[in-house]
Amino acid sequence: MTKQLRKAIEILGQNLTPMTVLEIGSRQAKNQKKLANFRSLFPAAKYLGTDMIDGSGVDQVADAENLPFTDASFDLVLCLETFEHARKPWLVAAEIERVVSDKGIIIVSSQQNFPLHKHPADYFRYTPYGLSSLFENFKSRLVFTISPPFGNEVKANPQHVVLLATKREDKKLIVAVKKDLIKNKSAISVHKPYRHRLFDL
Repeated sequence: MTKQLRKAIEILGQNLTPMTVLEIGSRQAKNQKKLANFRSLFPAAKYLGTDMIDGSGVDQVADAENLPFTDASFDLVLCLETFEHARKPWLVAAEIERVVSDKGIIIVSSQQNFPLHKHPADYFRYTPYGLSSLFENFKSRLVFTISPPFGNEVKANPQHVVLLATKREDKKLIVAVKKDLIKNKSAISVHKPYRHRLFDL
């Protein structure tokens, strides 16, 4: 989890008022407890955090490939920086689609340009098209990328790929979110490191 991704999720959250939230992959690393805790974004919602390993931020240990919840149980499903750790991501995507309500919304993020890392293993990287293709049955979708601005890096090889999708068509929400993201572009952009600026000179 980076500060820029955290800010992007905050921007998306401002447009949402779910009553029930499921977070898949909610375990917070020791150095990420504040950054990766999203409960405060939805104070009125019943919030359930799941992960395959118990730990901080986990309310229930569960396998994302076979979630122990009934169909259409949640208004919002979050799955952030988790898909790269799924051995069968298409099964996780199918479970997300199953447990989100008919009027529900999902926010999924993963990485394209990022070092290998274990939680407990690291299997895949996603382009915007690849991540979106896992959720083709959702009627409205917005995919955007976040990356350090090394030349045209955000388009060529982004760090984070983020998908917001709704089960029913909701163009109004997509337009509102786009406007908020553009308005706050500087808050989710990353400045080029000084060593790179010096190299350019």
